[in-house]
Amino acid sequence: MKRTSSLLPLTLALGLVAPSLALAANDPWDAPFTVQLGGFRADAETTVRLDAENRNGTEVSFESTLGVQRTKTLPELQLVWRLNERHAVEGSWVSLKRSGSRTLSGSIDFGDVTFPVNATVDSTFDSDILRVAYRYSPIHENGNELSLLLGLHYTKLSTSIASAAGTISDSASVDVPLPPLGLRGSVRFADNWRVVGFGQALKLKVGDYDGELLNSSVGVEWAFLPQAYAGVGYNYYHYKLESQKGNARGRFEFDFDGPSVYAAWSFK
Repeated sequence: MKRTSSLLPLTLALGLVAPSLALAANDPWDAPFTVQLGGFRADAETTVRLDAENRNGTEVSFESTLGVQRTKTLPELQLVWRLNERHAVEGSWVSLKRSGSRTLSGSIDFGDVTFPVNATVDSTFDSDILRVAYRYSPIHENGNELSLLLGLHYTKLSTSIASAAGTISDSASVDVPLPPLGLRGSVRFADNWRVVGFGQALKLKVGDYDGELLNSSVGVEWAFLPQAYAGVGYNYYHYKLESQKGNARGRFEFDFDGPSVYAAWSFK
């Protein structure tokens, strides 16, 4: 009886502490390796002008004028390799490929060809975006983090317009490697919850390109296991590019944004 009474305070203390320890254990965000997979409901707006050597092309909205699909759900992949508390490398990939068909209400000059009024045309606009960045975190404590980003944002844009009969067509493809600067932050507002935000931007004239880039996101994440979390967020991409390169002379303006859901698994 005496032995039982002496263990009672310890038992009560462990009973009070254990739930808080279990909650605090769910901390997958600081693991050395993280793989994140998600779905992104992208709503796009695309304007292109493709010039010939001796004339400017017609500025065309691929969604409104050519009937290219405006909204599409696409997969997202993100990876994080945390070298230590202050330093990390992160990367992401997203690909958006769309097509459409429309009978033209006016003529269109696109590169070296002209599509006449009332012609039925098939169009495509594809984008592949690969981002890699070095992350330095001057603030990283109590679940809160502020990071500076320096990286490479590689984007490939491909577009084409062809008559339905296949008699006339033209296309363009442009590869854009850009070194944007950015910030990433997170604030932990409960044991297993945090708010995250990210942004990278660049305005640069280099070689045959003159353009700007803005990529940002915001989200709320829940660590439902010690090694896993899930989140909901909103992503935004903006490109504006003037190109004088090869068959891609002209102007490209491309925006897409929308909600995302994702889950991640961390490895220690």
